[in-house]
Amino acid sequence: GTWLVPRSAAAAATVASAAASADPLESAAARAEDARLRHQRAVAEERRARDAVAEADAARARVRAGEAYDFPFRVCIRFDKNWPAEPPAQVRFMGIIHHVLTDDDGSLPKPFFNTLPKDGGGSSSARYTLPTVVQAVRDFLVDPLKSWGVPAGAAPERFKQQLVSGQDMNSRRLNTIRKYSKMVKHPALFETPARWRQEWFTPGAWRAMQERAPEAWRAILTEHLPGEIFSFAMFTQEFCDMFVEEIFNFYASGLPAKRPNSMNNYGIILNEIGLEPMIDELQRLLQPLGELFWPDGPGAAWDGQHCFIVRYREGEDLGLDMHTDDSDVTFNVCLGLDFDGAGLQFCGVMGAANHRKLTYTYKHEKGRCVFHLGRKRHGADDITSGERLNLILWNHSSTYRQSSGYNEPDYEQEDGPPDQVCVSYTHDRDYGVFKDYPKGKEQFRGKGWCPPKDFQYEGFKPDSDKGARSDQLY
Repeated sequence: GTWLVPRSAAAAATVASAAASADPLESAAARAEDARLRHQRAVAEERRARDAVAEADAARARVRAGEAYDFPFRVCIRFDKNWPAEPPAQVRFMGIIHHVLTDDDGSLPKPFFNTLPKDGGGSSSARYTLPTVVQAVRDFLVDPLKSWGVPAGAAPERFKQQLVSGQDMNSRRLNTIRKYSKMVKHPALFETPARWRQEWFTPGAWRAMQERAPEAWRAILTEHLPGEIFSFAMFTQEFCDMFVEEIFNFYASGLPAKRPNSMNNYGIILNEIGLEPMIDELQRLLQPLGELFWPDGPGAAWDGQHCFIVRYREGEDLGLDMHTDDSDVTFNVCLGLDFDGAGLQFCGVMGAANHRKLTYTYKHEKGRCVFHLGRKRHGADDITSGERLNLILWNHSSTYRQSSGYNEPDYEQEDGPPDQVCVSYTHDRDYGVFKDYPKGKEQFRGKGWCPPKDFQYEGFKPDSDKGARSDQLY
């Protein structure tokens, strides 16, 4: 405040008398108000300091996230008749992406669409545009909270930890790809844009891929089981040898290898080592086969894939338990090496009465590709000698996966006990009735789901008192 200096002793006495006669209650109230205001200022300053720290952390996080996602990603954007007045119907990453907010299939969550900006501001003519959608996808990866208008300090700590975890996983993947790009043995396999060469394929396969005509494909196919199992000579022997060399070169690099799934302990995911563009292009070349045999369902509009190498040899994985694939259509190409045994046993399609009945035994040949529906139960016999590597390509169609045919499949009662070769220690409730559990796999007893209780064959006996729920299909 401002102090007035009195000009005379009388004036000074007047001021002192006024001060002495002031109400003590008013003075206490003034002191309390002053304390309240000082507390408010302190709280506000503390809040500003916290916000500044949070914003600084968020800025560092954006830099880290920018580095974690500094790589080309393929994105599928689907539009419906309401575009551009309404947002896209779907936005989905088509390749591998590690992010806490993406769905299992790489789709972006609903808040992304709710906060998607329009071009034209708030005017009646404002519309969504492709550039703003693409920019929003990038902003979503780097800082989803900022893009959605959520203050950096408002997010739960657990969410922020999960966000960082996804960034770290993506960074490790990209670091592996970048490091291996300097160590590759056959650079032609890693070109961008990807380019498959004519000399890598058999003449018939190359001709069919270029013509993309049903008659060209039918001319080279062997139909082992009508409408279900097919094969054709795909790669040359020389290409198989080159590809195997590259795989072993990666093994020798010492770089971390992500395994395909819990059933394959020695394979590698090709999309994790820099081969994703090549596999995307291979999928495009093979798409006509899906459209030829399963045009209105699993063979239509492939827009996602999971591709990996499986490896079988003595002392490692010898074979593969009966299973179905998380795939709409599966391609399986033998790359060699020298081996005996390891036949591929096919049983029925998931949900069919003969789901666990043997339907065909396929023998692998180097360079030859066998393909089938992912829902067809199959398993690899144990290798008896040598070593075998196979390239497995799982094709996914997001269109098919939104259909009732995928989400509400038919299921029939089994028409009798399973064939012994078709039982699975991982999935079946009665495995122990027909086979002894393999050594080290006894923990699966009582954990199976197949067959569901409402669809088991007459006279069914589980190998454990534990069992599947009646509504559990898979």
